[in-house]
Amino acid sequence: MSEALIEERLRNLREYIDETLEHLDLTSLHPLMEAPVRYMLKTGGKRLRPLICLLSAELVGGEREKAIKPSLALELIHNGTLIHDDIIDEDETRRGKPSVHITYGVKRGILAGDILLSLGLKYAAETGDPRIVEWLSETSSKMVQGVALQTHYRRRILSEEEYLEIAYLKSGSLFEASAALGALIGGGDDVEVERLASFGRCFGVAYQIRDDIQGILNGDEALNDLVNGDVTLPLIYALESPSITEAERESLLQAYETGSLLEADEVRRIYIHSKALERAVEKMRLYAEECIEALRGFESSPPLECLLHLVDIYYLKLEV
Repeated sequence: MSEALIEERLRNLREYIDETLEHLDLTSLHPLMEAPVRYMLKTGGKRLRPLICLLSAELVGGEREKAIKPSLALELIHNGTLIHDDIIDEDETRRGKPSVHITYGVKRGILAGDILLSLGLKYAAETGDPRIVEWLSETSSKMVQGVALQTHYRRRILSEEEYLEIAYLKSGSLFEASAALGALIGGGDDVEVERLASFGRCFGVAYQIRDDIQGILNGDEALNDLVNGDVTLPLIYALESPSITEAERESLLQAYETGSLLEADEVRRIYIHSKALERAVEKMRLYAEECIEALRGFESSPPLECLLHLVDIYYLKLEV
C-alpha cells in the first residue's frame, strides 16, 4: 500500500471510532454526570489505543465490527485516567481546552473519571470474553500503580530501570492491552496474542519517551516536567552525563528538587549539550525496532502496514 492509502485507512478507522464515541449511549447517566463525561470524550485525541486494537484484530483475521467494543473500553478507560491525572498533576488544560475538573469542579471530575473507568469495564464485559475483562482489570491496576509510583517518586532521582518500570505501568500497559485485546477478539492464537502484546508494550514505552522528548522541544513546556518534579529519561541521562558541567547539573537539580524556575532555552541547551536528548531518542528508537521485530511473524497485509506506519511516523521519523 502507498503511504497515502495507509493514511486514508487510518483516517477512516479514526472516524469510525469518533462516530461510535459520539453516539455512545449514556442515557443511564444522570445529566449531572453525563455532561462532564461527554465533555471529555469530545476533547478529541489521537485514538491510538482503539486504533491499535482494531488493527490488531484485523491482522489476525478478525472483523472490525466485533473489535469495536474492546476498542471503546480502552478509550473510555484511557480518558478516565486522563481526568484523574489532570487532577493529581493540577493541569488546567487538556488538548487545548480547560480540563474537566476546571470546567465542572474537582469532585465531579473525580466522579466522571470513575464513571469512564466503569463504562470501560462494562463494554469489556459485553464482549462475552472473560479474558478481555481480566486483561483490562489487570491493566487498570497497573496504570494506577504507575501513577502512584510517579507521584511517590516526585522530585527524587531515579535510575533508568526505575523510570522504565513507571513508563511501562503508566503507558506501556494500556498499549499492551490494546494490541492483545485486538488479537483475542480477532481469534488470534497464543503466539499471535503474545507477539501483539509485545508490540503494544514496546509501543507504549516508546510513546512515554517520545512524550518526554517533545516536552523538551515544545516551547515553554520544556519546564513543565522539570519544575513539577516528574522525572524524565532526558533528565536521568543529563545528570549522569560526563560532559555536563557541575553548574549545569546543579541548575537542573535545583529546578527539579525545588520547583525553582529555569529558562526553557537553558534547559534545552543542557539536554542537547549533554547528549541526553540524543540518548533518549536512541532509546525510543530501540523500542520502535522491538515493535517491528514483534510483527515479523505476520504476513504482509493492510493492517500490518498500518501498524508499521504508526511506528514509523511516531518514532522513526520524529524530527528532533
